[in-house]
Amino acid sequence: MEKALVDKLNESNFAVFNSMDDWVRIVDPDGQVIFINQSLKDAREKSEDLEIYLHENLPLNLSSENEAIRDTTVVEEKLISNRYYSIKASPIFIDDSYTGIVEVFRDITRETMMKIELFDANRSMLDDIRFVRKVQSSIIPKDRIYGNLYLNGIYIPSENVSGDLYDIVKIDDNKYAFYIADVMGHGVKASIMTMFIKVSIFSIFDKHPDFTPSDALLKLRKRFFELEMDSSQYFTAWLGIFDFRDNSLVYSNAGHNCPPMMYKKNSGQSEFLHANGRMISNIIEPDVYSERKTILSDGDKILFFTDGAIEASNEDKKEFGLEKLQATFCKYKDLNKIYKEIDNFTWGEQEDDITLAMISYKEN
Repeated sequence: MEKALVDKLNESNFAVFNSMDDWVRIVDPDGQVIFINQSLKDAREKSEDLEIYLHENLPLNLSSENEAIRDTTVVEEKLISNRYYSIKASPIFIDDSYTGIVEVFRDITRETMMKIELFDANRSMLDDIRFVRKVQSSIIPKDRIYGNLYLNGIYIPSENVSGDLYDIVKIDDNKYAFYIADVMGHGVKASIMTMFIKVSIFSIFDKHPDFTPSDALLKLRKRFFELEMDSSQYFTAWLGIFDFRDNSLVYSNAGHNCPPMMYKKNSGQSEFLHANGRMISNIIEPDVYSERKTILSDGDKILFFTDGAIEASNEDKKEFGLEKLQATFCKYKDLNKIYKEIDNFTWGEQEDDITLAMISYKEN
């Protein structure tokens, strides 16, 4: 059999194999090596490990007792002499007769090392993202009572970290500020910006407890401008101040296109807390943010949200929408049930962060 195979192969041009940088060997059905090309000869002379490997290892398909595998091209990766090789073993048929295996060894060390480095870098980056997410989650206020306000929230980032943020800040025993913000984009860059917003707003009210919502947003815009961020970076925010002494809520809006909804318990109706103002960005001039005022009663509820809640879409690409969210809010007045409606409506991968928060008001 060996001689017949050699005779047949001699009819072809061995120079093709010998000109290849890849290693080539041909093995007959009995496992006898009947040809190796010049590259493999040179390498074998220099490496005892390679000599041992070639002696101890038959092509994978030849060593299999399964005929279907023996008749199939098999590719595997091996570490030989501290280098990685892709080994492709293909059956040889002459006149429909199975006469051996041609095995090609290709050095893929560089590609493999790049994959390993990329994997290690991704793993390191993933560890960093998980750390950032843990920190970011910790800055979201806890569900509990703050003065006359009961706050609870749901925070579902579309990726490991989010560009959404809401927070409540105690100004004094009778005044609390609440805001919700949405940073352009996703990922670590957006999440770091949310931390900047949180630290800045806390500092603003700590130093200026007499500030109105408009004052606070203008100061926040000034601090953002001082960061000298690129022109593509921006965020929106809605900010209100609750005053328990007269049960009032004064609020301003910096381009937040999801105005909060307020449910009035006495009337059973809901209304949007609209106010005019531009987003916070380096390319948009600062605005005199308008201020609005409303009076709260015992049992009133306010729903805060970002655009991920209303832009969640079903399998027909139809969005949940503002009207459906308002109807769901009025029907349930319960944050978990509202989110369940959104989650049941949504189909496919979540494309944007979903942030919902609800404040229930209790009079003095």
